[in-house]
Amino acid sequence: MYVRSLLAQAGVVHNEIPGGEDHLAVDLTLTFPVGSVSVQVKTGTKKPNKEGSISVPTTEAWRRKWQEAKTPVYLVYVRLEKEPPADWIEHSALHTVVHARALWTQVNGLSEATAKVLGSNRLTAATFESWVDDFNTSWGRAASA
Repeated sequence: MYVRSLLAQAGVVHNEIPGGEDHLAVDLTLTFPVGSVSVQVKTGTKKPNKEGSISVPTTEAWRRKWQEAKTPVYLVYVRLEKEPPADWIEHSALHTVVHARALWTQVNGLSEATAKVLGSNRLTAATFESWVDDFNTSWGRAASA
């Protein structure tokens, strides 16, 4: 829900992969005018490391699939800021507040069992513009060749 809200805010077309059908180790496909990127979303309450990053465990099967991808693949970790689960979302008369924040990293070349998601890589609506730039820089030339 959190990531999809940001996508809606940014006006990014996306498709969610139904549960149990994420055979490529991704949850979302984002479609930009230049091409598509894939996103694996993980959610939890992990505390940040001393330098502000969060370590997210991955499987060998995921890493292999991400490495085989021909377009960018991003891992998004949504950190739920409060416990218990009932406190993650507040509903007031005029708005809903989700006590969460998301961090991201590109994982196409990930070889370690743990992805280090930097605290400086905060997922915002503006992030998706940088992903379009990543696509154009790394894959756009190959796609248009």
